[in-house]
Amino acid sequence: MSGWEDARRTVEALIGRQAWAPVVVEVHEADILRYCEAVGLPRPADPTVAPPLFLPPFAVGGEVGADGRRRRPDEVVIDHPALRRRLMGGCSVDFHAPIRAGDTIEAVATFESVVEKQGRDGPMLLVTTATEYRATDGPRRTERWTIVHR
Repeated sequence: MSGWEDARRTVEALIGRQAWAPVVVEVHEADILRYCEAVGLPRPADPTVAPPLFLPPFAVGGEVGADGRRRRPDEVVIDHPALRRRLMGGCSVDFHAPIRAGDTIEAVATFESVVEKQGRDGPMLLVTTATEYRATDGPRRTERWTIVHR
């Protein structure tokens, strides 16, 4: 088996697995107001309802790797000799319901898909993770991030 085939099989085996340990935070009105200030949004008319792209203050922790990227504790790192380069490929967001002050939000990230493509310089893998941000009464937002590995 070639190094590329081994890399592809290794990454494909991640589909359905958690990308890192779930994280839970309680959202406070002050978090929403700090977010609005940080990104230059005006003070919301109702500060208990977060703007659509608000992200609760999840404690990431972890360490910064050689590639300059911070890795979460318990994060699954794709580290295969045949996949030494990575590039952000895109992001999509589905909004289900607003995040509100008082919500307890759990973020659960899973490996959703792996697609092999042929690029100008050879094969690459498009690895997509889906992170669902959900409260006790249902999902609030789902983000899908695709990373290109070569």
